[in-house]
Amino acid sequence: MGSYASLYISDFEFYSYKSAIEHEVMTLFRESDKKRLDWKDDDGEERVTYKYSNTVRNIKLRLDIMGFNLDKAKEEFITYNNVEESFSVLVDNKFVELDFEGYNFYKWLDTLGRIANKPFNIWEQMRFPKDNKQESIMEHYILNEHHDGESLFGFKSTDFRFVLRAVLEIFEDGEECSIDYSDLIDGGYYEESDEIAKSSLEYLYQKTLSNQKILILTEGSTDISIIKETMSILYPDVRDYYSFMDFNNSNAPGSASALVNSVKAFIGSGINNKIIALFDNDTAAYDAAKQLKKIQIPSNIKVLHYPNIEIAKKYPTLGPISGTTLCDINGLACSIELYLGEDILLNESEEFTPIQWKGYNQSLKQYQGEILNKEQLIKNYLQLLKDVETESVLMSYHDWTGMEKILQMIFTAFDLE
Repeated sequence: MGSYASLYISDFEFYSYKSAIEHEVMTLFRESDKKRLDWKDDDGEERVTYKYSNTVRNIKLRLDIMGFNLDKAKEEFITYNNVEESFSVLVDNKFVELDFEGYNFYKWLDTLGRIANKPFNIWEQMRFPKDNKQESIMEHYILNEHHDGESLFGFKSTDFRFVLRAVLEIFEDGEECSIDYSDLIDGGYYEESDEIAKSSLEYLYQKTLSNQKILILTEGSTDISIIKETMSILYPDVRDYYSFMDFNNSNAPGSASALVNSVKAFIGSGINNKIIALFDNDTAAYDAAKQLKKIQIPSNIKVLHYPNIEIAKKYPTLGPISGTTLCDINGLACSIELYLGEDILLNESEEFTPIQWKGYNQSLKQYQGEILNKEQLIKNYLQLLKDVETESVLMSYHDWTGMEKILQMIFTAFDLE
């Protein structure tokens, strides 16, 4: 019979693996997802379940980060699933020709959702079609074994993770996605102490660099600290998919021009790791980044500026002559402090901490602005993060809009090439 591990979404068995878990499956999980559950069966016998698990929401986000997003899954379906107008299925020991049309991504997903909600699991429905009434032609197509092993549930794809990403849309974000490998431990294929997720990633790192962590570079150490700590608070389950420039141990200088030099160095080294270089959304950053427009930047390196934000469209600024005026400072003075939230930016007078205009950039023909009291704003925000982490401040208390925009830009920086 052999021993098996099964990948589940809630109670839906997505796939099973004999004798060993495929390395690509374990890219969905990290060692922090590993669980041992001790329980008793109906006869009072002691049992143990070994699994890796996380929520559907976090598994979807992890797949999105790796490039297996829903739009790409739909593209895979359209590319590899051209179905003939009719096909034959075995019904009551006879091959029956069925007319078939309208096989598209959303109809497939809707049909699979109905199949998944039936009292019999999908593999029983495949093996015993007489006992499990198939209510539509599309159900016949998905369930009958005429796919020549090239598809999962009637979805042909270059990688099963595209299929999984689509199937996850059927389920609620709070439901569990897990790989149960208890049978493989009982069969002696794994030990309880084995770090399957970690060893699978190490294997894949050697095989291909596409599964390695994404390196984030910024203009300085403050930006790195803010992004890393915010990600740890808002998205702790994907934090381990990124690594961050260490300014302290490397003694690397911090500035827009220094970041340009770092990008040039990585390009020159021919390194294949995925890298995101984040520049401020201000005059100095755009001026420095102009140098990179003269260079062919490889697809594994993304050069980005912090995004435009609504709050910056009418923001108080201080000029040497005009005094306080409201200006659109997007592209002129948006360093990371502008993204820390309205409650951080408001001073004791309940007014936004203003921007001080500095020198004029002749090349870009625009001024450079800098927010006042930067150090205090940063100190207040980092303290807020600590308070949220210790639950002395509710997460809902704070305005996360700006940092969410930066994080979402990071999460969507790469699609599969």
